[in-house]
Amino acid sequence: MQAVNYSHARNNLKSLIEDVDRNFEEYLITTKNDAKAILISVDEYNSMKETLYLLSTPANRERLLESIRQIEAGRFQERELVEE
Repeated sequence: MQAVNYSHARNNLKSLIEDVDRNFEEYLITTKNDAKAILISVDEYNSMKETLYLLSTPANRERLLESIRQIEAGRFQERELVEE
């Protein structure tokens, strides 16, 4: 993550947005009053929102964590995807 001040972000907003969109770069934008914001791609934002949703219920969170534990323990099978 790169940090830039507000003036730099304002003067270079188009290139920052393009960098974020193309390279999934993240920018911390700060002001003189120490306010802070993060500039991220919409794909990254949507991914974070989906993760939060999937982890929002205890039962679903536990199922996902159990799946991760099974993978880490080598208890899984790879399968070919079947296209219809």
